[in-house]
Amino acid sequence: MKRIALFALMMLLAASTALAQGKFVTDFKGIPFGKDLSEVERMAPTENRGEVKLYKRYADDRTFQGLPLKELHYGFFQNKFCLAMFSTQGPSAYNTLKAYFDSNYGPARQHTVNVKRFDYTAGEVGIQLAYNDNTKIAEVSYLYLPITRQFMPKQ
Repeated sequence: MKRIALFALMMLLAASTALAQGKFVTDFKGIPFGKDLSEVERMAPTENRGEVKLYKRYADDRTFQGLPLKELHYGFFQNKFCLAMFSTQGPSAYNTLKAYFDSNYGPARQHTVNVKRFDYTAGEVGIQLAYNDNTKIAEVSYLYLPITRQFMPKQ
């Protein structure tokens, strides 16, 4: 939950000061951000992270840009779709994701030079790509900012 809240806060700040440099994102794997859970088929609960409930979707396409996904979760706040998270493994997967996000959403903001974490803004959706050199796992999160603002810590 801390990771979600921290990322949401960073993306809210970035989105409030910058416009999307590339494409706008309005859905993830065919589910429009903001859609009610009752309108999404084949969902199974996996865990709660505070006020955000995570689900997996039965018979889901478990690839992204041709990469096999290790994990794929859909997050709902007050039954509204606001978060998509997935991970994949290996340096080539990271390079594929980095090239995809750079070409579609423009240059990323990188907060720390020694850590491979990149933030993109795509309309009302914030995207984060993180890569761990030790575990060789790339993690991606999509956050629908109009909803995540509701559960982010107030400043």
